[in-house]
Amino acid sequence: MSNSTDVGPNDTPPSGSSYRSRWRRFSPSMGWKAFWTEIVIVVLGVVIALAANEAVQDWTWRNRVADAETRLQDDIAWVFLWSAEKAATQPCTDAILATMSRNVLGSGETLQPVPVETIPGVGLEFVVRVPNRPYRFPVWDALVADGTASHFTPQRQALLGRISGDMAQARAYEAETRRLTGVLMVMRDPIALDRTVRAELLTTISQLRSLTAYERLYARQRMRMIADAGSAPTDEAVERFLNVEGNHPAGSDFSGVPHYCKSHDLSVADWRDYRQVTTTMGAPATGDAK
Repeated sequence: MSNSTDVGPNDTPPSGSSYRSRWRRFSPSMGWKAFWTEIVIVVLGVVIALAANEAVQDWTWRNRVADAETRLQDDIAWVFLWSAEKAATQPCTDAILATMSRNVLGSGETLQPVPVETIPGVGLEFVVRVPNRPYRFPVWDALVADGTASHFTPQRQALLGRISGDMAQARAYEAETRRLTGVLMVMRDPIALDRTVRAELLTTISQLRSLTAYERLYARQRMRMIADAGSAPTDEAVERFLNVEGNHPAGSDFSGVPHYCKSHDLSVADWRDYRQVTTTMGAPATGDAK
């Protein structure tokens, strides 16, 4: 007979045996209380480190956004000034184009040449004077590229993104304006006018008139949008830039078109009439129209 005392898998261990549960077999040497204390300390340390890292990142991004806002102010001011120049001088440009159109219609078989003028200090010749600006918004474009833009408030992102898009469209309009004004330079010569040439000249003039009219509308909407956001330059800064009296040489810092219009007895619109237009930042259903 066998005297084996092996305990089967379904047998109950005898009373008083030294059997311990599997959990108790792996009890840490320092005891469970000390073990859990160490775990809690480690977890708290990780949580504190993560929170501190997040706080540092948040502080860093806040500082970067604040610095970006400072750098953006110059770009926003230039957008407003360029838009004021476009809005104020469009009636003058339109009057010049209307005169050119009448000249085409009133000329016989030979076009009566229109006067050619030169922009002082630049040397560019023109038969119709229009503003010529770069329409850039470089700081915001850089902030989008490096990821800083995503840390602005949604409202600020909407405004700055809208301005950036408007500047891209304005550059496209500017390129088309230069093309059309270049075509009209042919009117400085006494060219022969047949039905085809006359129609082509009138078409080009009409295209430019329509383009500048739309540009004036968009310029006023941009000004209203910027002013509503509290980012418009002072009235004194706008007046100084427009330089209606010609107290400063025309160039990057001062416009020459308003003074040219005034000196030729042509109308210059009040740049403040942007307040009469409405603009919408969000979807129409949100009620953000102003």
